[in-house]
Amino acid sequence: MKIKITLLIFILIYPLVVFTQGNLQFGERYAIILGGIGGQKEFTQKYFQQTQRMYHLLVKNLSYNPDNIYYLFEDPNLDPEKIQYQITAENIRGVFGELSRRMKAEDQLFVFMVGHGTYDGEWSKFNIVGPDLRDLDFAQLIETLPSQKIVLVNTASASGPFIQKLSGKNRVIITATKSGREYYETTFADFFLEALTTEEADVNKDKRISVLEAFNYARSRQKAWYDENRQLKAEHPLLDDNGDGKGSQEIDMKTEGLWANRVYLGPLSPEMATTLKRVRLGTSSRMDSLRFEVYRLEQQIEDLKARKNQMRSEVYFRQLETLLVRLAKVNKELKQLEAQERKHR
Repeated sequence: MKIKITLLIFILIYPLVVFTQGNLQFGERYAIILGGIGGQKEFTQKYFQQTQRMYHLLVKNLSYNPDNIYYLFEDPNLDPEKIQYQITAENIRGVFGELSRRMKAEDQLFVFMVGHGTYDGEWSKFNIVGPDLRDLDFAQLIETLPSQKIVLVNTASASGPFIQKLSGKNRVIITATKSGREYYETTFADFFLEALTTEEADVNKDKRISVLEAFNYARSRQKAWYDENRQLKAEHPLLDDNGDGKGSQEIDMKTEGLWANRVYLGPLSPEMATTLKRVRLGTSSRMDSLRFEVYRLEQQIEDLKARKNQMRSEVYFRQLETLLVRLAKVNKELKQLEAQERKHR
């Protein structure tokens, strides 16, 4: 009880301590866009438009390097400048093989999938040109990568089983359906794309949209769409970020959602990106070092919060108090240096 009261007093005295920076991105950001076969012209056109929107979002809105984006589609001739490969099992394996050589442990990979999916009672499959790839195939491909900081969004029908096969530490897996039995054409992709472009999705108003915020917004908009059209909801999106292989529709931020709320597809602020670069190169100033220490401590605090349910209460609060006290001291020195800098401008 004493520790809890101390922490409450601490938070009231030091309101400058905020935990909004999320997942620190020290490395490169890579993306794979997979547009499955349409089967009919209307679906091919739909998937083409959705993958095009995602490509432009990544480059224009989220500042991805085009050289780090792999775009595969049924017909590459629809946009030969952007689409590198036809979507086949061989080409998908080739892309993951190249990434296994390019990526480093600190890098992040975003995989976005649109198209048809099927389920045979054992495997969920993503429909592509030639033999389809199973959920297990994608799980095995991801395991070959040096980094497991993965965000995979499968918006295909019957995509639910991907959760069980791909779930793991440092991964966020999102599916458009809760099971392989939900096999109707899905609407989730459009709402997820919308989430990455609207300020409404930025619930905490930090000018960045976390993966969790995007999921919650898309799910809410999707529900409203079904209600407005008076249709029975034929898809139930899931998110898994705690590695339990289950996935959740309602995110309680206790058993699910803590990691996804800290993961962003967008870049760090220019100031923080520059700070991290100088720290890594060994050319940082005292102020840079303090900013880096603030973000490092915030990361440790979020990691501790994620483990709260697995710890004894007194141990958790003792460790939290230690981190908060350290963070307050660093923040205090940082604010003093920033004030001095403003004074001499």
